[in-house]
Amino acid sequence: MRKIISRLGSHIVEGVEYPNLPSIAKEYGMTLNSIYKRYSRGCRGDNLVPEKKRKNYIKPVKIIKYRHVVNGIGYKSRRQACKKYNIKEVTVRKRMERGWSLENAVTTPARFHYVPNDDLGSGTARSVTIEGKEFRTISEAAREYDLIPENVLAALQKGFTVEQALKLEIKPTEHSFFFEGKLYKSKEHLCRTFNFSITILRNRLNRGLTIRDALNLGNENIGNEGRYNQEIFERNQDLANRSGKLYFASVLINNKQRYKIGITAKTIRERLSKEFLSYRLIKFIKKSLYQCYLLEKQLLNKFSIYRDREINPEQLDGYKEVFDFPEEVVENIKSILDNNLKII
Repeated sequence: MRKIISRLGSHIVEGVEYPNLPSIAKEYGMTLNSIYKRYSRGCRGDNLVPEKKRKNYIKPVKIIKYRHVVNGIGYKSRRQACKKYNIKEVTVRKRMERGWSLENAVTTPARFHYVPNDDLGSGTARSVTIEGKEFRTISEAAREYDLIPENVLAALQKGFTVEQALKLEIKPTEHSFFFEGKLYKSKEHLCRTFNFSITILRNRLNRGLTIRDALNLGNENIGNEGRYNQEIFERNQDLANRSGKLYFASVLINNKQRYKIGITAKTIRERLSKEFLSYRLIKFIKKSLYQCYLLEKQLLNKFSIYRDREINPEQLDGYKEVFDFPEEVVENIKSILDNNLKII
């Protein structure tokens, strides 16, 4: 969530003084939202503008790093080196499997095959059984699954199992996860499987929904994806019945004390700390998420005349939940939350 940033105060960027943040955004072709976000993260001076957007930015010269070096010359790939020395890639691969260096494997004529103490073999001549079918060699199995044998063997050398090398199973990574008993490479992989929008999934997960909750709501945006609404709860009763919190807090915006009413399925600290550097929790209650939503809606409607209309959506997602309450209204809301009073 975004922190609220004052428009006041001048700023110097690349030696030029600007009266406010919007003037910097206009000069550099940036959105107000993006420059406010950079300011809220502590960026000042030149850092208010991304390096590549600055007027004095010079694109660095790209330095090519070669993965393979043969006779002092770099090659982007083993295949490129093989082509240069007119030798088959499979020959080089088999030699390297026997312990040859890339340089020796590439530069030695193809007719030379003898390797002292070579008892490793090529690694391809072992039979395997895949999905109940026996194959004489790994290469034969690779061709059966329309894969390049060299690629399958390279995967085996990296520690893949035969099933993983043949793309029948997924090799776990830091981005992979299990969902309903099946392993997925990433959230993008899951979305491709379910024909689901990755953007909608991420938005819903950030709101605190589970993957199953997010999928059950369907592949279309429902109102404002950043907030709960009646349609979401009607579609998903499990979400509606989940434990939630309605909170009433004092917050600091533009160096002014304001009040925030909101609901969350996460911790209140996690919710408020993303929006405000300074806040004080006044009251909160625990109910089902749907009950919290209904009570929040009543409070927002009843006290709407006190909403701080200087706050806009470019500054804060929950801008309609920020109020400038007099002390008697603060006490009234505290009493409502303390005693579960009806809102009249």
